[in-house]
Amino acid sequence: MIYEFIDDKGAFRVKDPHKYNLYFPLCDKEGSLLSSISPNLAGDIKRNNNQFLTPPASIEDLKNNLLCRRDFFIKINSKKIKNVGIKSKNIIRLSYPYKDTLEAGFLYHKLIKETESLNIEVLSFIPYDIPAEVMRIKIINKSSENLEITPTSFIPLYGRGEKNLRDHRHVSSLLNRVYLNKFGITLKPTLFFDEEGHSVNKAGYFVLGFEDDKQYPLGQFPTLDSFCGQGDLIFPQAIEDDFEPVNKNNKEFDGKENIAAFRFNNKKLKPNEEVNYFLIMGIDSELDEKNVKSIPPIFSKLDSPDKIEQSFQNTKEYWEEYLSNINIDFKNNDFNNWLLWVKIQPTLRKLFGCSFLPHFDYGKGGRGWRDLWQDSLTLLLTEPKKAKNIILNNFQGVRVDGSNATIITKEGDLISDRNKISRVWMDHGVWPYLTLRLYINKTGDLNILNQDVGYFSDHLFKRAKEINCKVLQKDNFLRTKDIKIYKGTVLEHILIQNITVFFNVGQHNIIKLENADWNDGLDMAVDKGESAAFTYMYARNLKDLCFFLENLKIESPTVCIMKELLILLDQIKSNTKVDYNNYKDKQKKLDEYLENTKQLTGDKVNVKIDDLIFDLEKKSEHLFEWLRKKEWLKQGFFNGYYDNKGKRVEGLFKGKTRIMLTSQVFAIMSGTASDSQIKQTWQSIKKHLKDNKLGGFRLNSDFGTIYRDMGRAFAFSYGDKENGAFFNHMIVMLSNALYKRGFIKEGYEVINSIYTMSIDDKSQSYPIIPEYFNNSGRGLYLYLTGSASWYIYTMVEEVLGVKFILGNLLIEPKLISLNFSSNEIKISWPFEERKVTLTYILQNKKKNNVPLVIDKVFLEGEPVLLQSTGCMIKKQTIKGFKKKEIKIRVHLV
Repeated sequence: MIYEFIDDKGAFRVKDPHKYNLYFPLCDKEGSLLSSISPNLAGDIKRNNNQFLTPPASIEDLKNNLLCRRDFFIKINSKKIKNVGIKSKNIIRLSYPYKDTLEAGFLYHKLIKETESLNIEVLSFIPYDIPAEVMRIKIINKSSENLEITPTSFIPLYGRGEKNLRDHRHVSSLLNRVYLNKFGITLKPTLFFDEEGHSVNKAGYFVLGFEDDKQYPLGQFPTLDSFCGQGDLIFPQAIEDDFEPVNKNNKEFDGKENIAAFRFNNKKLKPNEEVNYFLIMGIDSELDEKNVKSIPPIFSKLDSPDKIEQSFQNTKEYWEEYLSNINIDFKNNDFNNWLLWVKIQPTLRKLFGCSFLPHFDYGKGGRGWRDLWQDSLTLLLTEPKKAKNIILNNFQGVRVDGSNATIITKEGDLISDRNKISRVWMDHGVWPYLTLRLYINKTGDLNILNQDVGYFSDHLFKRAKEINCKVLQKDNFLRTKDIKIYKGTVLEHILIQNITVFFNVGQHNIIKLENADWNDGLDMAVDKGESAAFTYMYARNLKDLCFFLENLKIESPTVCIMKELLILLDQIKSNTKVDYNNYKDKQKKLDEYLENTKQLTGDKVNVKIDDLIFDLEKKSEHLFEWLRKKEWLKQGFFNGYYDNKGKRVEGLFKGKTRIMLTSQVFAIMSGTASDSQIKQTWQSIKKHLKDNKLGGFRLNSDFGTIYRDMGRAFAFSYGDKENGAFFNHMIVMLSNALYKRGFIKEGYEVINSIYTMSIDDKSQSYPIIPEYFNNSGRGLYLYLTGSASWYIYTMVEEVLGVKFILGNLLIEPKLISLNFSSNEIKISWPFEERKVTLTYILQNKKKNNVPLVIDKVFLEGEPVLLQSTGCMIKKQTIKGFKKKEIKIRVHLV
């Protein structure tokens, strides 16, 4: 590890952190202000895609772009240097590496710097309840002599959207207007620059500063030119030549690239004496013109050292409490702390989306469709009370043709596509059901299936095959012929998403790939591409849903659905059955449905649940039988794709094996693969995809071609991103699939490879799961990855065996002795205003790592009857205890 943990609450330390091109996220609990910060104080501060306080920073900018760095200059014992061009040696820049140590925790970043004469501590954090970044610079004279310092802050101001970084950078700066006050500066551009239609800018960007007990700066340098002079950001003339700062507004500051460079009063420091400087940075998205010259009100919450220190402590406590909802203790401090950081990653993606950290320099903000559903797997554990509203809101993104809006904003708004491209990902219908399934099992709330929610509607029809830009509506709600908003049950939404694709097949009778599936890089096979990989999962969903329908009919024998959906429920007695082996018959039936739903009647019908179950089972049985027969390859693994020429993608080609991990994962997870096929598939994975040097599993073998008939992924360098990298999202899903099917030792080998690679020095990352590791084992695309959610989900449900079935607890661990650092593992979680603590006790260590089995279970000291699949404890039994904490002890042998 390049870091060491310094407590049991996730705080860690990195020596010489500037050796690594890394960054750290800062945000408040609502994501109202989002920051990134590196060991050289580079990064950016923003609210959304159109409001950046500092210039947007991509990963390479962290090392090479001085204009995206926060900085602080300290001049020691200096007199004015009159000769321009003479560079003094007595200036300390905090963004420059000295003898540095980084300390970081939830969610703060502390840089400790040692120079010849000064010890300096730079603390950066965003209060959990205040959208402002705080930077505290503590300076201590460690020399034996008195020192006089001249301090000057430097924060670059940008004040516009990311597109202006390249599009009209100078022209948009002409809109800038700055307003000085005694504590700092506010930037408020006159317009929001957009050639499609300029609009009045409402946002204000501010930086405020003070020394110790609210001593405001001597003055400031409001423009980049006035600061650099004839120098640059390495040797700014304002520092070198001690330029006099200004403290009054001047028209000359308008229309420039602005900065917040505050000159503080000279300070004499005795040996061991310290002084503190504070910078408060933020964005007011609705700054009234009347208040633009005033000190922002937010300053009153952070205008003293005591307030800032209290806010800092409160922030640490908030995130620690937030992460305590589900607590896992393997009696291994390093692993426990690492898990805390993995646990916060889904929340960070919820707040940051996939556009607002240095590696994530794409998109327009918000989270993608599959992101929000998969992140909810962990959010169901960390924020269980919010889960239902999140799920119901998300379902409003489903279109009646089975496709969906692809982006959801932090505010919960749904967007067709962040890049305004008409496209459909064929896997999108899989994920909502998986999350809904976990929710129902966790809570027992079957009634959610009967709750009505709206549908998304826009200019795209027939799964983006038809586009009608003349469609005029005030919102994105689906309406009937008589303009009434149409709502259907959650069950109806699930049925539409999973049944429409059943009929949406290509010439191999496999569901069409459309514009891509989970692997966004498979985006060039829109004409004839097919995805068997996700056909496996749709087969599983159709079968699995029948379990909930069987329980639903206890309350009522029928369900109410839209009349048009009967077209696709062809196995119901009154309908004409489709030949499922004939792909053209399927396509024809789907076309009939899509044509009939371009304008809904709004009519609904009652369908017998037994009839619905019969229909779904027929569809799933057909898919399983077809896939097992057609997609199992003699090389000992499953095919997952057909390319844009209709050719099979995986198998043996000219003596070279092509295999993709995704295909094997979903064949196993779905139940398509038999146990004997899983054994052969595992051997194929180990042979063709495991890297014995680095220990991880690759996303695909090297196809050795750019493969234009499949997608952009194969044009990437092999071992990066979606072309053969150690892509953790699919790796952890492989582990989950193996555990689910009872291949416990194999599941452990896979999931442990992620941890091993993450903590290896070669990863060069902080304690998190990166999106992927490259050929060197380097972790890339940090923090914002769905693999974190699946890791926690797999750890809780599969490894630790804390499962729920309709609200009842099923204890079914899949542990081996290697999971134990001592003889105990604990997990606790909230339950109906109580806490349940489950302790696994290893009675004797086994060297052969045979899966452990339950010997005895005690609930509050009383023995519990064991079942063949584990131990079931009824929800009502747990609710019957009056205690705040219910303890369960499980003995394993």
